[in-house]
Formats: sequence, structure tokens, C-alpha cells
Amino acid sequence: MIEPAAESAAAPRVWLACDWFVKYAAGLAGGLAEVGCEVDLLTRDHDQEFGDQPGAMRAFVAAEAGEGVRHLELGGRVRSLAALRRTAALRRLCAAWRPDFVHLQDSVANDPRLALASGIPGRRYALTVHDPVTHPGDAISPPAIRAIKRRLRRGASLLIVHSEALAEELTGTGEARAPIEVVPHGAGEAEFAPPPPDSLLFFGRISHYKGLDVLLDAMAPIWAQRPQTRLLVAGEGELPEHAAFADPRVSVRQGHLAEEDLPGLFAAATCVVLPYRQASQSGVGSLAMQHGRAVVATRVGGLPELVGEEWGRLVEPEDAPALAAAVLELLGSEGLAERLGRRAAQRVAEEIGWRAVAARTLDLYGRHLR
Repeated sequence: MIEPAAESAAAPRVWLACDWFVKYAAGLAGGLAEVGCEVDLLTRDHDQEFGDQPGAMRAFVAAEAGEGVRHLELGGRVRSLAALRRTAALRRLCAAWRPDFVHLQDSVANDPRLALASGIPGRRYALTVHDPVTHPGDAISPPAIRAIKRRLRRGASLLIVHSEALAEELTGTGEARAPIEVVPHGAGEAEFAPPPPDSLLFFGRISHYKGLDVLLDAMAPIWAQRPQTRLLVAGEGELPEHAAFADPRVSVRQGHLAEEDLPGLFAAATCVVLPYRQASQSGVGSLAMQHGRAVVATRVGGLPELVGEEWGRLVEPEDAPALAAAVLELLGSEGLAERLGRRAAQRVAEEIGWRAVAARTLDLYGRHLR
């Protein structure tokens, strides 16, 4: 049986729900708790976002969100009788707890029980739209999920995106009826250590729109000037066919990387390269800045709003020579990568850390969801 949380003082109560984007939701939950909110976080009970490592999702939420957040889980198959009972119990819990604000991640469209458990329909809610349109080369969602996404977007009282470019993109879908507000993608506690020389990192899900092949094309002109440069490709997905993989200076860690491996991954890089053909926001870019690393990225989607000249470099997409030139500037200019990385970590601490992002989000709740 699910017991309601105990009554407490007049701290704002926030109910968050997501399927995927657990890492984002857990960071936001922890930030909201830091700024004085009581927070319930509802997720599915699977570990798919964490490489299907048993217990990894619960461990991450506990560490990232902290003790001030109550973590609720919804398990079972969508159509099973037991799942419907659990959904009904969570919906009663939400009603009894009486949250001031309900905030969904758009991934709940994968499992509409999460929205039902959150009191939807029947409540005003905020919806974070991470990807207003499908990335080039990615699979298109089934019609039923697309229909649920449209319904959620049209029913929201507040829509949140991570950049002005995404706000324009969402407006262009014709599915936005509520105000659209921009809140940067958050990041964890900033840290900085001087970077090693001549080491590049491509990290994250490997997909055509991420432009890994463009970075591999850029390695030849990079090696022509700095033959000692190494490239590490780390992440899940299918690797493109490319001759550069035969070079011993390119190493690959294919598959899911555990959270405890990430600090060492970034510590070993001079800079992080995001050669994307298309982008919404970039959690990888925020993570790189959190770890005090300069970023070389392309001028697509929300990346120009994340990566500025003070903490990185921007080039046009699908331009391998320009990408190589930007990388060589960071590798060849004494102290440049270190200065940019230090400023990146400072920006995280001051502007896009979870506490700052949560404070901005809470202000939006008050303006749009009362």
C-alpha cells in the first residue's frame, strides 16, 4: 500500500514524472529540493537509460536527487490489471498529497499511465519538450505515441524547452498552445582539473545526426599538424564505416558507460567535440562544461546558446576542415583549452547548475500554473 507523505510546512510541493530523461528529471528534482520545495519524482521501474544494469536507475536518482526527494516507481506492463491498480493507487496518492505544481517530461508519452498517475487530465501541468521534432536518421515514434505527445503538448499550461532555437522549432509544429519558456539544460556540481594535451573525446549516443563521420574526416588534417593527437569515441550505437578506425590513435568504448566512469572519461580529454548535423539541446555539452572541458561544436539547434567563445568554439555543420581548424586552435594555443574549460565550469556553477535551473523553473511554475 502507498502511504501519502506527511503534512509539512508551506514549502511548494512539486510532482515530477518521466519515463526517459531520468537523469534530467533527477537533477531538476534535487535542484528543486535545494531551493526549498518538497518533491515527488515518479519514474518507470526499468534501467534502460542506464545500460540495463539492475538497480542503476534507483542508485542514480538517490545520489543525484538526494534525501529531500521521494522517488516513486511505476512498474508492470501498460495493459496489465496489476499495472492499472498501481496507476490508480499513485493517482490517489498524488491527489492526497495535493502538489502545488505538476511537471511532466515529454517522455511520459511512451507510457501514458505516468500522466494518469500524475492527475492528468484534470490538473494544470508543465511539460518539458526535449526534442520538438525527430532527429534526422532516428526512428519515428509509432502513431499512438505521436498522438499522445500532441495531446500532452496541447493540454499543457506551460511548455519548457532548453533554447530559443527549440522554442522556434516547437512553435513551428503547430502543437503549442501554452506559453513557451526557455530554461537551460541543467548540469551537476562543477569541477575543474587542468586538461591533458592532445586528446579529443566524442561521447554519447552514436547516431547519424551526431556527425561522428565528420569528426573522423577531420582527423587527417589534425594529424597532419599534431600527429600525437588521440581520439576516444565512447557511447552506445552503431559506428559508421570509416578508415580512421584502423588508426591506433583512435580508440572506441562502445556501449553504455556507468556513471562512475564519466569523471575519468572527461578528465582524460583536452576538449569535447560535438560535430552534430542537427541538435536540440546537448546534455553531453552540459556534462562537458560541468567537468571543466572546452567544447568544439557546430552551429545547429540549441548548441550556439550553450557553447560560446568564452568556453568553446563553434563551426558550421558538416565542415570537416573548419572543425579541424577549431580543434587545432584549442590543441595548439598554449593554455587556451584550460582557460576555456575553467570558464565553462564557472558558468555551470553560476548559471546552469541544477539549483539555478530549479529556481528559474519554480518561478515559471508560479507564473503559469497557479
